[in-house]
Amino acid sequence: MKNKNYLIWIALIILIAFVVGCSKDKDVKETPAAGETDQAQSLKDKSVPAKEKVLPDDVAVSVDGAVLVKTQLEKQIKDIMKTYQEQIPKDKIKEAQANIKTQLIENFIMRTVLENEIKKKNVVAEEKEIKEVMDGIKANIEPAQKLEEFLKANKMTMDELNKNIAYDIKVKKIVAMELGDKAKPTRKEISKFYDENKEKFIVPESVHLRHILIAIKEKDDDKTKAEKKTKIENLRQQIIGGASFAEVAKKNSDCPSKESGGDLGTITRGQTVKPFEDAAFSQKIKVVGPVISTDFGYHIIEVLERNPEKKVALNEVKEKISEYLEQQKQTEAFAALMDRLRSKAEIIIN
Repeated sequence: MKNKNYLIWIALIILIAFVVGCSKDKDVKETPAAGETDQAQSLKDKSVPAKEKVLPDDVAVSVDGAVLVKTQLEKQIKDIMKTYQEQIPKDKIKEAQANIKTQLIENFIMRTVLENEIKKKNVVAEEKEIKEVMDGIKANIEPAQKLEEFLKANKMTMDELNKNIAYDIKVKKIVAMELGDKAKPTRKEISKFYDENKEKFIVPESVHLRHILIAIKEKDDDKTKAEKKTKIENLRQQIIGGASFAEVAKKNSDCPSKESGGDLGTITRGQTVKPFEDAAFSQKIKVVGPVISTDFGYHIIEVLERNPEKKVALNEVKEKISEYLEQQKQTEAFAALMDRLRSKAEIIIN
């Protein structure tokens, strides 16, 4: 679970540095043009009406006196567009630019109100906390890649990485303060979730099997198909006569699974074509079944193991349920915190 959390850290830190990496003394807002997005309109609805306070022309957005200037905003938009230009269709460029602008403004608002709250509550990130996250990031970078290369690839300096780690730690602490003693799910909450979502804790019936495929091609005529059918029947007889299934598969199968002796691993219903599924779920264990035909060709199947449908007991999943509910509580607490901070802030979008 820790590895997964550190991967999330990496993604969040890159996002913060790349999208929200603007300093308070350089920030501003701009009026969306005609055809503005719903998201842009939503931002306007949440801001202080322009008639109450007018921003200088070079300012895009103001949050409690902290501003994002238009030149900095436009530079960020260009940097992001440059990175993703090959992935954006030409007819979607203007829409992408508008959406990026709106998101950058939203991120500036979010970061500013959060930083103000962090200062107000004097929340700090300890060195040991930053080091723990940094060690986790290093451990999850590809073995062949050094941290410096990772930072360069993500257009980030070590100082920026450290600052963003510290910022994220502080935000997590603010959210924890919001939750108080409700942060950890109770036994009752865990049991309730389990009872209300029992279908999520059922492991379907499955079979572990291996097979040999002699593929049928679209151009194959009846004679060729008959020859291939004879070939696979002969292969089946060889196996029944004592030949190694795995060796016969490696030498003759047209399926990539031949590299592992025809082993397809474990499958559940709905993962394969119907004739193959019917054979897999009806054959006896360790018995080489009859040749079956599918749209892919001719198969020989051997079921190695059968696993009946199983209901996972609560005590087997209570920790995962607890983690899920805890994350859900954090998400809800963060949303409530943002609504409260925004409602108290003076936000003016130009």
